[in-house]
Amino acid sequence: MFPIQKPLSNGRPLKKPLLFRLAKLSIVNCLIEILWFYGITFCGPLRSVLVFELSPSVLFAAITGKSSTSKTRGIFCLFIGFVALTFMDRDKDTEDKHSRTHSHHSGLNHLFYHLIGMFGVADHQGGIAILFISLILRIGYDTAFRHLAVEIGGPKRLYALVSMGSAAVLTPLGILSMTMSTAHYDSLMHFLFLLVVATVFVMVLDFYAESVCFQHVADPVLAAARWSPVTMFSCAITLAYLWYGPLATHALTSGVVLALVFFIGATISLTSSNAPKHKGGHFVGTSEHGMPLFEVGEAFLQRTSKSFLLFFKETLHEILANSDSRKIFYFLCVNLSFCGVEFLYGFWTNSLGLISDGFHMLFDCSALVMGLVASVMSRWPASRHFSYGYGRFEVLSGFINALFLCVIALFIFIEAMERLFDPPNISTDRLLFVAVFGLLVNLFGMYSLGEHGHSHGGGSHGHSHGEGGSHSHGHSHGNANMQGVFLHVLADTLGSVFVIISTLFIQWFGWKWVDPLCSLILSMLILGSVYPLLKSSINTLLQDVPDEAMDELEYHLSDILEIEGVQSYSDAHFWQLKGDLNVASLHIQVSDTANAQLVRLKVCFILYFIEDPLLNF
Repeated sequence: MFPIQKPLSNGRPLKKPLLFRLAKLSIVNCLIEILWFYGITFCGPLRSVLVFELSPSVLFAAITGKSSTSKTRGIFCLFIGFVALTFMDRDKDTEDKHSRTHSHHSGLNHLFYHLIGMFGVADHQGGIAILFISLILRIGYDTAFRHLAVEIGGPKRLYALVSMGSAAVLTPLGILSMTMSTAHYDSLMHFLFLLVVATVFVMVLDFYAESVCFQHVADPVLAAARWSPVTMFSCAITLAYLWYGPLATHALTSGVVLALVFFIGATISLTSSNAPKHKGGHFVGTSEHGMPLFEVGEAFLQRTSKSFLLFFKETLHEILANSDSRKIFYFLCVNLSFCGVEFLYGFWTNSLGLISDGFHMLFDCSALVMGLVASVMSRWPASRHFSYGYGRFEVLSGFINALFLCVIALFIFIEAMERLFDPPNISTDRLLFVAVFGLLVNLFGMYSLGEHGHSHGGGSHGHSHGEGGSHSHGHSHGNANMQGVFLHVLADTLGSVFVIISTLFIQWFGWKWVDPLCSLILSMLILGSVYPLLKSSINTLLQDVPDEAMDELEYHLSDILEIEGVQSYSDAHFWQLKGDLNVASLHIQVSDTANAQLVRLKVCFILYFIEDPLLNF
């Protein structure tokens, strides 16, 4: 860069105050480069890219400016990302006794290893802390760099001068470190070649690529702060996935992947433009009919961002406003609490049984979440695309829950048949404890949801006439969604009961065959209880008509033919929309002298079970 830019001969002369500021900037740059070097040594290239390549503009936006939804979201993502990278990342290069294992190091190496060992943390955690300090220093460095670039004649000249000053300081340190190091190089030329390549890519091409971006992008600072880290993160994790093996040092872990996702989210959130959009429109001409035409401003086309806390509050209010969703939510909270206790106690005591039952409870929670979502969505109002509303989400949720239970019951049945003839050894350690507490939790769920096990109630309907009409007919067959949730709880309750029975028989009498026998009975009970829900939900989704509803409709259709002026009816269609709403559509032919309104009133009177007819003419 020095021969290309010629910073000493081009531009304004460098006076003493500028030289002093330039020297300070070079020293800060040296400190940042040293910290970066030791950070990448301790935690590897992938983790150093995730931390060090975060744009200083992102951190600056997080600690300054007005509070907004995107800023809160970005700060949260940054916090979770650093927590995941520090505490959830199990790097293979973890050495605790630094004073003993690294006592042979000298100079800066010994200083950094001693500091990390003094705090008792792993190497990669110390490296992340070092990189974070260098990232904080970059915020002040970039601010001072922009101010000094204006006075010294441009960023390219300043960067060349800073690089020259940093090289003057770091080169003697590098040579001294090489002479004092015990490391062996196979080929000096190969080492120098790699050094030149790294210098060109890291020091030269990176700066010029950013300069090109600043010249050709509308908002260069925002674009570079957003897309440069995202691009480098994506390339780094791709190369790490291809390069590192599962047991390699600084390998790819779940903590790194989680940190990557949250860092990208933080970068996008904190670099979102908060500038006010143009709300008005401007005149662009007239139409062929002479009407003025305007172009709408950006604000009319921009969706506003909703706070996560506000969204959570509104959703929670909607859940608690309905009895069904409120009961599912309360039981879900109890289930999740018990699941968390099982996980914590299982990891603490290293009990595989508790951890396995925790995953089983977590699977049950997924069914409860699906039921809760279906209960909320089924109450959404009708729209232009969904003119009948979203009530069938209840039926769909009940069908999926019933199908899951059938699959589970079949797996239990097959496994029980195999174990019945060859009973395995069963460890009953803590099994009775888990089963009893699981039974208590499920009994609470059955108490909350029990009234929906065989629910029947009234319904609502619509009714319309043109030359004919359509109406809805209330004849409840229960809430399929609540029945599906109840059957899940019932299956878990029966499972806990049978586990208690089999555990007691094994402990008292040593009868190992009791466990597969109980499992066999449980699978048949689950299949028997789920079959009615599975059949009814399939019939509803296929728009079948229940037999009792069909008999009642045929009876009332014959009464409609007895109305004065009614000649016949045609195109009669009936279907079940959801558990408490049956829909019928038919055309009624009347004589020319008949009063259509009077006929409609008589039809509504005959169909007395219609509470709120919706009339269309």
